[in-house]
Amino acid sequence: MANSADLLNALADKGPMSVVDIAEAISMPRPSVYRLLDALEHVGLVAIRDDGRAQLGTQILHLASASLEGIPEVSAARPAMARLNELTGQTVYLCAVRNQLVTCLDWVKGTKVTLLLLNPGGSLPPHAGATSRAILAWDEELRGSVIKSAPLQELTPHTLTTPEQVEADAAAIRERGFSVSDEDVTIGVAAIGVPLFDARGSLRGALSIAGLRDDVLPYQDEYVVLLKEAANEVSARL
Repeated sequence: MANSADLLNALADKGPMSVVDIAEAISMPRPSVYRLLDALEHVGLVAIRDDGRAQLGTQILHLASASLEGIPEVSAARPAMARLNELTGQTVYLCAVRNQLVTCLDWVKGTKVTLLLLNPGGSLPPHAGATSRAILAWDEELRGSVIKSAPLQELTPHTLTTPEQVEADAAAIRERGFSVSDEDVTIGVAAIGVPLFDARGSLRGALSIAGLRDDVLPYQDEYVVLLKEAANEVSARL
């Protein structure tokens, strides 16, 4: 099961791959890769292209759709996310904590997404990115765990890496009610994020608007208003 998951994740992250590339990516002998691909192809999770490379099969779409429908945050947030995308033209993210990482549950692609690192099912460390830092600001237990693991992974020269930076950032985000990611995940990319709470006040995740830096930061005030309105709508649905 672990090998299957590793192979599927590799194809999801990198796209179509040769057997040689898969074997290297998941540290598996080539004969074992061939056997695993054959089994996964049989159930539709993998398809083999004419050039011999493997890619995700169409059965993945059915599983992904069923998985998303079973996540309350996704169904609650989709109408608001679609409206944010329509109003801004930027990519809109819904993220939540899974296994001490901030995972993208859903997104609506903007018109310029080539530089964005995060996609559905992918994760970021809690100290990097607008949704991550919006969550971290209100999740004291997670913040404590992150601080204990310092020095933190540096994705770019702008990533928070020390306990002092994390605490100061969390305090600033709580005070103003939103986070600003300015090239701390990917150079040239910025994002604005807000936390998501349910009707009982429990933290459920975060929403963000992300795109090229020059397309996001000049509109920060406008995007914050739109995000907070969307978050209120989602909260009422949760």
